[in-house]
Amino acid sequence: MNIGILKDSFNDETRVAATPQTVEKYIKLGHKVICERGCGLKAGFSDYLYKKNGALLVEHEDILKSDIILSVAYPQQKDFLHFKEGQWLICDLRDIDYQDYLQALVNTKIGVIDLSKIPRISRAQSMDILSSQAVLAGYKAATMAINHVKKSVPLLISSAGTLAPLKSCVIGAGVAGLQAMSVLKRMGANVIGTDIRRETKEEIQSVGAKFSDNILSELSTSDILITTALSAQKKPPLLVDKEHVRLMPENAVIIDLAEGNVEENKNRPDILLIQDRHLERQIPYSASLFYANNIYHFLKFFDFFSCNSNFEDEIFVNVCVCFNGFLRGKIK
Repeated sequence: MNIGILKDSFNDETRVAATPQTVEKYIKLGHKVICERGCGLKAGFSDYLYKKNGALLVEHEDILKSDIILSVAYPQQKDFLHFKEGQWLICDLRDIDYQDYLQALVNTKIGVIDLSKIPRISRAQSMDILSSQAVLAGYKAATMAINHVKKSVPLLISSAGTLAPLKSCVIGAGVAGLQAMSVLKRMGANVIGTDIRRETKEEIQSVGAKFSDNILSELSTSDILITTALSAQKKPPLLVDKEHVRLMPENAVIIDLAEGNVEENKNRPDILLIQDRHLERQIPYSASLFYANNIYHFLKFFDFFSCNSNFEDEIFVNVCVCFNGFLRGKIK
């Protein structure tokens, strides 16, 4: 197979779909790998490293002729002119929200795999890009909040006096939320967590946080708030309105990983509100390592789409967006 690695064309995308390490793995399995020049520069991987590990460096149009095209974000629509039937595109389509793009993609008759639709089952964990990226987003949210808050985080005792540990709240006990709680706790903060699912209470407590049924009542004494409640293909729920923001302490820091969980209060300019659903892009080296490994495990599991692949497998049925002109159809 000819595997091509695209350089993402969106300015805010910093990750790359294959690292020099996964390139070496593909080549050892007998595949040819071609990389678009500069594809990994934003993530910290130089062209030299790809070339050293056996990849060929080519221009953008040459990548589009590959048997399997790997990307992080979806390609530009102008690239569709170069696609041909029988090719496969593997990327993350979760930010696509308009039908015209998808229909144009279907019309190219290539196969499209959206790894954001990997089912949450045990045998698919190594391919789960949502979980791997959420771990890093939660970590980055916690460290970013700690970096911006104007107070020390842990209990500190000196001859000058005692500083109480900082109080923080995290709403959402998914992968990102639990990781944020864990990091804040390890840094010495008092952490309160919550989720609409009562069964997450033990998970929250397992990372050292305290579970609360009414976390909004805790905000008036919390210097850090992190929210992580995302809804697939839907507008994120508003969890903290501007009135609750108004009650927060002076110079509080809010990280909204859903870009919609928190309502801005313009009368509190001292409060820093950061809304970003892709904080993993700020640590692109690590995020690319995880993402590239997810793709590698997927391709290896399905034998690089050979005749030995089980295209009726639950995993494949979930992630295959289109093939040969059919939208979300099973492949026979």
